[in-house]
Amino acid sequence: MNKIPHPLSDLPHLEPVAPSIWPRRLFHFLAGSTIPTAILFLPESIVEWMLIIGIIVAVSIEVGRMFVPNLNDMVISRLPLFKDAERDVVTGATFLTISAAVAYFAFSKEIVVLALFFLSVGDPLAALVGRWDPKFRVFGKSLIGTAAFATGAIAAGLIVSTHPDIPWAWWIVPGAMIAATVELIPFPFDDNITIPLATAGAMTLLAMA
Repeated sequence: MNKIPHPLSDLPHLEPVAPSIWPRRLFHFLAGSTIPTAILFLPESIVEWMLIIGIIVAVSIEVGRMFVPNLNDMVISRLPLFKDAERDVVTGATFLTISAAVAYFAFSKEIVVLALFFLSVGDPLAALVGRWDPKFRVFGKSLIGTAAFATGAIAAGLIVSTHPDIPWAWWIVPGAMIAATVELIPFPFDDNITIPLATAGAMTLLAMA
């Protein structure tokens, strides 16, 4: 029997790209939940200005990192939101700020809040749980981590739906599963862009059915 050529034969069992760190994942959860929490509880005018200012600040930091090496070193080494792999690329935090703003102005309030909470809860869970799964891997990512993402996202949907502005709907569960699937698939774009926008778009279509 012919052996499948490398690297395809090793694809289901690839090791994680980098180990997860509890403080960073906790910070990811807290920081990532700030935007949907603000959307949920603050007036629209304040949220709009927060997002606009957030984009200006994020882009300014990216430009500063590009031209001031010391600033880049400080941001990457001292702030737990950033990874060393982001030293020479746009950070996930900037992508999240941009995608949250796009989603906020493009989709309904309940859709945006759910999509962003799916990301802030599910993504850290997938990383934390997935690091303990060395065998069941697809595209270098853990299937058990993907299941943890979906479970956490569904739980987040249940909790958020207790708010009167976010009524429970049948499409929340498939929306959470779509978010987990998007995280698993190796798209050429950052998860902080693909997960909230793809999930919000899918839930919008499901809500129209």
